[in-house]
Amino acid sequence: MIKSYFQLVRFPGIFTAFSNILLGFFLSSEFIVDWFNLFPLLAASGFLFLAGMTLNDYFDYNIDKNERPDRPLPSGKISRKAALYLGIALFIAANISASFVGFQAVMISIIMTILILAYDIKLKNIKTIGILNLSSIRFLNVILGSSMVLFNFEIIWISIPIAIFIAGISTLAKTESSIYPRTAKIINLVLVLFTISYVIVLTYDAGFTHWLVLGVFVIVNYLPWMIIKEKSSKTTQKIVTIQLLSIPILDAILVMAFSNIIFAIVTLSMIFPAYVALRKLYLT
Repeated sequence: MIKSYFQLVRFPGIFTAFSNILLGFFLSSEFIVDWFNLFPLLAASGFLFLAGMTLNDYFDYNIDKNERPDRPLPSGKISRKAALYLGIALFIAANISASFVGFQAVMISIIMTILILAYDIKLKNIKTIGILNLSSIRFLNVILGSSMVLFNFEIIWISIPIAIFIAGISTLAKTESSIYPRTAKIINLVLVLFTISYVIVLTYDAGFTHWLVLGVFVIVNYLPWMIIKEKSSKTTQKIVTIQLLSIPILDAILVMAFSNIIFAIVTLSMIFPAYVALRKLYLT
């Protein structure tokens, strides 16, 4: 039963939400690190992620009965009512957690709640708008991480590559059930290239270690397309999963460029619990 709940909320993905928060948090901690506010920010982000995943399956129940009958809700392992109550409780917990940080944090959390609900209920069925919605949510997640200080425009420019990258992943994820989504593949590769190009322009004067980690990010996102020859929906799911797991790498690259290597290592470390959890649970 417990595993079914972990599966429902896509637990491995919570660590990619955490790395977004760490990006925003460390970029806003140039002189003093306010560790006291980090934990409610992580909690708010985590609860929002879990709530979104839970209600996504709640509203996809009829689709999943046909396409993914082994998932927790259509298989009957968890009731729809339990999923609904859990999703609502998680949203409430997220906004309460954000309130401990301050007005700015709770307002961002409320906006994210609205966007997540809009996506789960309706916008995921409108392809382009749904993808833009998901990008906006991840973008705001980084902003949420910086919400304990006064708003500044620098964090916006630094957060943009996260939004672009999520748009690329989301485009591919929308075609997970397709055997070979050629158009989605091209769009994905182009948006990943845009992400990398933006980061290069943004961090052109960074040191050797930064470029080394950026090289790893490039390899992780392009190599699977070259070595996985099988054309199937499982291939698409694998690549989406790999790209989602690389989010902490991208976050760490930006932390390294605009903060310091210690904070970058902390951010990058989110990839390890995500990978461990992924061995038992699916992410997409």
